[in-house]
Amino acid sequence: MTLGKPPVLLGMLALAVALLAGHLPLAAFDAGRIRILSDPNLDVIYHTLAHFNLPGDPFNLFSEDYVRRMDRAKRDLEVGETRLDREAAALEQHYRQHPRLRFLIRAPFLADDLSSFRQALALIDYDFRTRTVPAGGRGKLRKEPLMFGNSRRMIPVFRNHFQAPQERAFAKRFAGCLEEEHSRFYMLYREARSEWDRQGVEWFTGFWKSRGMSILEPWAARSGVTRFKVFLTPVMKGRGLGVAVEQGGEVLFHVLTPLPESRREAMDSFFALLHETVRRSTDGLAVFAGPAEPPDRDSLSSGGRRNAALVAGHLYLKARFPGVHQSYLSFFLKLPAGKASEVQSLEPLLARRFPLDPASRRRVEALVARLP
Repeated sequence: MTLGKPPVLLGMLALAVALLAGHLPLAAFDAGRIRILSDPNLDVIYHTLAHFNLPGDPFNLFSEDYVRRMDRAKRDLEVGETRLDREAAALEQHYRQHPRLRFLIRAPFLADDLSSFRQALALIDYDFRTRTVPAGGRGKLRKEPLMFGNSRRMIPVFRNHFQAPQERAFAKRFAGCLEEEHSRFYMLYREARSEWDRQGVEWFTGFWKSRGMSILEPWAARSGVTRFKVFLTPVMKGRGLGVAVEQGGEVLFHVLTPLPESRREAMDSFFALLHETVRRSTDGLAVFAGPAEPPDRDSLSSGGRRNAALVAGHLYLKARFPGVHQSYLSFFLKLPAGKASEVQSLEPLLARRFPLDPASRRRVEALVARLP
């Protein structure tokens, strides 16, 4: 989980920038600017978050059976019950009650390493003036601890986002669960499945080299991104997560996408990457009826942005890569693998399930028409 110099999390690109970029000529995108990675130190954060499942919530990134599979893995490895297992239900309740805790989904990309991320959460109450941290019980203080690399930078970030006492209490408990889960279970689990992980990476890179890069290239070229880091993770299922970070005048785009469990799923993992990349160009095209557009790309009211990207990908693949078009529709419609359906029947279903107003659709169609 190495991201270099201290970055600043970007908001979404302004609408004016997105529209301007649509009229600029596109240069060929250097494939060397996109790295395909696997990082268990990053995955364990999302593994821990996966225990706070929010069905129907746009922040829910994980498969419904993930925790059950991890329980089975712990039995197979004879790990026994962990602190996360004991405290998950209580932490989930707080996670539901305090929406600002969803910042933890994007925060890992602000840290240079897992240790700094975890320690900054654990020391969120650290007082830089007195160089002490409350130890609990009648205001007792603990002297300045030895800090990892970027903990000092991350502590103010977390304190700014988690201002309520309940949020900070959650942060410290989360850090404790994360530390034990990593040392007692997750390192052992990933070592045990290392060959399977390598196979998943090979399946994805095989599709990437044969077709994926050529499909993604026009969208990558107009994304405003300097470098991509694509993390294949076994934690996620069915969707991806894109986080842009500005660093030294560059825009680094980190995308989590599911690690494929079969050669067929490599294409699905790519579709999740494609969708997150397309959103770099289409988020500014969605038209909102209210007085202002939703501030958060993942808020419940921002479904129009997601739908705009889905429709853009659909139109683009239909016109330029029809060989994968039906698979794209099936993936986002969550149809069972191998289900016999004609594209003609899937397109109306996509339109019903992911509606897009006429004004937004015209903008999306115009954008796709300009792509090479």
